Amino acid sequence: MKTAPLLLLLAWLFSPASQALQLYTEEYPPISFSQQGQAEGLAVDLVRELLKRLDQQASLQVVPWARAYRIAQTTANTAIFPTMRNSEREPQFKWVGPILLANDNFYALKGSGIKVGQREELARFKDIAVPRDWFTYQELTAAGMHNLLGVTEPAQMFRLLRMGRVPLIVADNLSFYARDEAAVQVDYLGPDDVEVVYPYRSSYGYITFWSGTEDWVVRRWQTALDQMKVDGSFSRIYQRWLPGAEEPGLREPGWNGIP
Repeated sequence: MKTAPLLLLLAWLFSPASQALQLYTEEYPPISFSQQGQAEGLAVDLVRELLKRLDQQASLQVVPWARAYRIAQTTANTAIFPTMRNSEREPQFKWVGPILLANDNFYALKGSGIKVGQREELARFKDIAVPRDWFTYQELTAAGMHNLLGVTEPAQMFRLLRMGRVPLIVADNLSFYARDEAAVQVDYLGPDDVEVVYPYRSSYGYITFWSGTEDWVVRRWQTALDQMKVDGSFSRIYQRWLPGAEEPGLREPGWNGIP
C-alpha cells in the first residue's frame, strides 16, 4: 500500500520541476556584469528581488551570451536574462517581463560630423560594428545590410569605435550608463562621448525560461514581477541604475506572450 506514494515522491524528486533553477546572464553593463566574481547590475538586482519574493533558490552565473542562449534552449530548469524579444525567439522560450526597455541606435563618436538622413545612406559606410550574437546583427543581415562587422563581444565593438577603427556601431542607449569598473566593458564611453546618427528601434528585455518549463512556474514569476511594478520596488531598482530612463510597463505594447 505504501509503494504508490513512494513512487510518486521519487518521481517528483527526479522531475525537472524539483531541480534547482540555473540562471544565466551576460556582460552587459550596467544591466548585468561580473564584479569581483559576483553578478551585479540592474537586471541582476531585479531577479534577486524576485527570487526573494518567491522564496526560491537559484544559482546565477555571468557567461558569454552564445553559451547562455544555447544552455537555455536545451537544458531543463534554466533561464537567461535579459533576452530581447523578436518573432524568431518567441517559440524557443517561456517569457517573463518585460524587465527592460532599450532604444537601439546607430552611434558615432561625438563631433564625427557623420549625418544620416535615411536608412539607405548607411550603406556608404564600410564597417558598422555589432556583436554577431546579438539578434540586431541577425536582423540587419537578413534585411540585406552587408557592411556589418560582426564582433565577438560588445566590449570589442566599443573599443573599435573609441579608436576610430569603425565609423559607426549599433548599440542601445542603456550601455552608456555603465560606470566605475563596469565601464571598462564599454571602453569608458559615456553619453557625452557619442551621438545618435540614426535611430533604429525600441526593444524589450525579458527573463526567458527553458521551453519545457511548466506554465504555472512562469505565471508565478510574472505575478511577482507585476507586483513589483505596482508597489514601486521595480521603479526604485530601475532608477537607481538608470536614472531618468523610461521604464517598461506591465506588458510590451501589442504583445502578450505570457502563458
